[in-house]
Amino acid sequence: MDQDLAIARLRAMQRLALMLLLVAAGVFLAARIYEPLHPGLGYLRAFCEAALVGGLADWFAVTALFRRPLGLPIPHTAIIPEKKDRLGDALGDFVERNFLSPEIVAGKLTDIDFSSVLSEWLADPGRSGLVAGKLAELLPRLLDALGEEPMRHFIRDSVVQGLRRIEMAPIAAGLLDTLTAGDRHQELVDELLKQAERLLREAEPEIRGRVRTKTAWLWQKLGVDEKISDRLIEAAEEALAEVGSDPSHAWRQRFTQLIREYVDALRSSDEYRRQAERLKQAVLAHPQLADYLGAVWDEVRAHVREDAARPDSRVRTNLEATLVWLGQALRADPAVRDALNGWVRAVLTELVQTRRNEVAALISDTVRRWDAGTVSDKIEHAIGRDLQYIRINGTLIGGLVGLLLHAASHLFAT
Repeated sequence: MDQDLAIARLRAMQRLALMLLLVAAGVFLAARIYEPLHPGLGYLRAFCEAALVGGLADWFAVTALFRRPLGLPIPHTAIIPEKKDRLGDALGDFVERNFLSPEIVAGKLTDIDFSSVLSEWLADPGRSGLVAGKLAELLPRLLDALGEEPMRHFIRDSVVQGLRRIEMAPIAAGLLDTLTAGDRHQELVDELLKQAERLLREAEPEIRGRVRTKTAWLWQKLGVDEKISDRLIEAAEEALAEVGSDPSHAWRQRFTQLIREYVDALRSSDEYRRQAERLKQAVLAHPQLADYLGAVWDEVRAHVREDAARPDSRVRTNLEATLVWLGQALRADPAVRDALNGWVRAVLTELVQTRRNEVAALISDTVRRWDAGTVSDKIEHAIGRDLQYIRINGTLIGGLVGLLLHAASHLFAT
């Protein structure tokens, strides 16, 4: 609709300029014929004669921009269609130099406070809620779009390959060192003792049965096996209780010493490192690992899909809370906002700097691919209406100049 309106307005201005030219021609002929009857008609003739010259000259100039006047092969006409490629190159170069230079881009970006806009936007629960809702809706679709088997293979390969590059011995040593720091491992020892006591109670019938089967029939008749079982179970319970109640028990100290010796061995012994590496490779090569990772992925997909379908989706709620918290935290920390602004400006400036030539080439190539007639029509429809004022002004100003010259000639003749 805008294109049609531009064409209609252009045609109206062209008719106005042509009508003015035709009026000047008609009045010129009439004044020329009747000039002997009245001296004043000479001034009118001079005005119209000069107006015709000026109007025709400007019609030729305006028309020559877009096509050949009257279809004649006059040199330096149809400038835009003939010079289309050079026009595209000049336009691309103009945009690159005057809009995409690092100085101009950096200056414009300095006036934009990206982080404040982002923080205010995210801190608004209404806006963050909308974003969180859209993200929660997109998650199941994204998971489905990724496909079941491709993602299973990707996760398996990514995890396995990532673990293959990790040296396990130093990591294990660091974990054990952290565990034993400040005797934090004693909590683990306490839990192990509790589990050992529970297992001992559960295994009591089996212990008594085994002792009975190992005891001769005579001693069984005398009930010796029951006494042996009682003593064994009682001794084990007493030992576990003693270790559990004494934080400085020798067994605890020995356990701590063994862990620290193992940590030192993991860090210094090549043999221990090779053993850890062999164990890691054996685990990674086991086919059940791939099945396990695939099952985890399937469970994640199912959980996300199920959660997203609920009105009280936890994923959506957590996303909204996270976005709001992020906005509030960003709003409260000027140093982080300044750093974020600097990073965004640097990234955008570098992006424009590295791609400015490509933008100029895109403009140039796009104009090259355009049809010459199409380019000429587009430009004429965009600025042709304003160019018709040149024709109108040329007609009127030419007439005024002709009138002044005619008057001056009569003045000097007298």
